[in-house]
Formats: sequence, structure tokens, C-alpha cells
Amino acid sequence: MALRIEKMASDAIGIAHDNGKTIFIRGTLPGELVEYEIRETKPGYIIADAVEILEKSEMRRAPVCPYYSVCGGCSFQIVDEKDSALLKTEIVKDNLRRIAKLAELPEFEDTVYGSFEGYRHRARFHVDFSSRRAGFLGRKSSELVEISSCPALSGKLNDLLSVNRDELMKQGRSEMFQNRVDRVTGYSEVSAFEGDDEVTLNEKAIPITISGIRYYVSARVFFQSNPALLPHLFSFVEENAIGHTIMDLYSGVGTFSALFENSGRKVFAVERDRECLYLAKKNAPSAVSFSSDVALWGRKNKERAETIIVDPPRTGIGEEALSLILSWKPERIIYVSCNSATAARDIGRMAGYKVTKAKVFDFYPGTGHDESAYVIDRQ
Repeated sequence: MALRIEKMASDAIGIAHDNGKTIFIRGTLPGELVEYEIRETKPGYIIADAVEILEKSEMRRAPVCPYYSVCGGCSFQIVDEKDSALLKTEIVKDNLRRIAKLAELPEFEDTVYGSFEGYRHRARFHVDFSSRRAGFLGRKSSELVEISSCPALSGKLNDLLSVNRDELMKQGRSEMFQNRVDRVTGYSEVSAFEGDDEVTLNEKAIPITISGIRYYVSARVFFQSNPALLPHLFSFVEENAIGHTIMDLYSGVGTFSALFENSGRKVFAVERDRECLYLAKKNAPSAVSFSSDVALWGRKNKERAETIIVDPPRTGIGEEALSLILSWKPERIIYVSCNSATAARDIGRMAGYKVTKAKVFDFYPGTGHDESAYVIDRQ
């Protein structure tokens, strides 16, 4: 059966409808006529894969990676960087209309995007050191796809797959003996991060300089994988923060707290991961840091701030944490999100607040993931 793709959903999956059923079809683009194969039937919707593209979108291009058909990594290489940014912006807008129930969209600044080639400075490799194989898990499988070079990875990370594979094997062996293995596949998982001049494969923190700010980051913590585009997000946050006191919730390694180091402002940073908070104190020493879950800290918090920055995980802000944040009545909330669907859900719960500005950052070209940021003002 053939269906016409109507639009894109989160994670860049095409949406079609048939007899009142919503069908999410992977590997498709808006306007395309496709034949599909059902993979999963869920209550209220179906997940499917495209079997044949009968009518192709003008956006469609051939994937640039030779491993595209088997690797489970960059599944959205079927458009170029410009069209990827365009489609992801439409996904973010659609989520605000459909999930947040916004009758009127905010002003959207121009979407930021860049090259797919060599953008990633973070990676999590799967390693079978007994056979000296390394790479990523396969698409729709738990099999290891051995990779000798990945076009999305930075130079030094690619070297780990080739000339410096011994380092990857050594770390893979160490991870196995420390029981840091994928529980499903049994492969060792080795996280790697490339900084200014070197790569770290473990808890060793190395420097990376963004917008003139030196951060210390290890492979064990989260930091944006696209340093070339990160200054654009920094500018958005810094330019829209108001007032003397700022709360940086879900602060990670102090990514945003460090922006205000020399501004004379008072910054409260809250992060439950202790390794992240240790680095946050190094990256933003003048911030007042708390090692806690946001909701647990919020129950006791007596501080107030004109601007609250939130950068939660993909699951978004928990209900209790959001309720507490709103009870503090900040003049402005800057919401940075790696999942525009959960961001839209949270925005829809912010009674008394209005989204006045938004921006999309295509930090992950070649994938279905989007990054977005919102300025949300008290009315």
C-alpha cells in the first residue's frame, strides 16, 4: 500500500494517515509517496519503514556515508544541511502548535546549521577487544558494525578507529574489567571526547575553548558534540538573560554558568551528577553550586532570580520541578532543549508565561535530533 507523507515528526520521521490511523514511516520526507512495511503496532499509531519511494522529494539526496544502510548512527543523511535545518525548524514549530497548543508562534530567529563533515567531538564507541573490532551498533540490531572512518567524527576521534585503534582496544578492555559494558550486546562502551589539542577516553578532564571560555570536560560527562556551532547558542542565552541573579538548572559542567563569570551577576548552579558538578566548579568558580536533583533542591530553595535557565535531559522538566520554578515567578525563563516535543509539553504547562522568542540549532546534522531554545516571559 502507498501513502503520501504529510509532514515530519520529532526525530525526523515522516507522518502519514490511513483510515484514521497515524503511521510514522522512517526514511521518508514530506510530499513523498511511499510503500511501507509495518514494524510495530502501538495503541493509536503504527511505526513502519519505507520499502520503496515511489515519488521522491526534491530535497532527497544520496547519503554521504558508506555505512549508512547498516550503521545505527546518522539516519537522516537523506537531505543536505540546509534542508535538514529547514525541516527541523518546521518540526519545532509544529510541536509548539500541536503539543503546547500555542495559537500564535513566537518570533523565530534564523536557524543555525553547519557542515555534517567532521562536526562531532563526542562519540560512544562499541568495542569487541577480543576481535579488535570497533564501531557502532547496527541499524535496528544489536550487532557491531565495524567502522574504519566516520564522516561525522572529528579528526582525532576518527584516528581512534584507524591509526590509534590500540588506544581504543586498551580502554575497551579496561571498561570490560570495570563491568562497563552494554547489558544487551556485551560489547564494551568507550566514550571519547576531543578537546583543543587531545582526546580523553575516561574521567580525565581536558580543555576545550568555546567563545574564549576554557572549559574542562571529560568523556564521562555530557558536553555539546558540535563546538563549531555552540557559540551561537551561547550568544542566544547571554543576550537574553536579564537581571542580576540567574539560576542555571540542570547546569551540567557549568556550560551556561561560565558565560556570566565576569559579569558581576550572581549565579546559582544546580546539577545532580557529581562529576558534572565537580567540573562546573572548575569552569564557573564564582557560581554558587548545589549537588542535587532540581526538584529536591527546589523544595528548600529560598533564592529568587530574574532569569532561570533550564537545560533538562530529553525527558524534559519533571512536574514538581516545573511547578516549583513557576512558583518563584522569575521574569524570564530561557529553556534550552534537546527534545522539542518535551519542551513543547513543558511550555504548555507554563500558565502565566508566554514564549516571546525561539531559535533552532541543528547541532546534529545527519540525525533526526534537534536543539532549540526559547525565551519565555512572565505576563
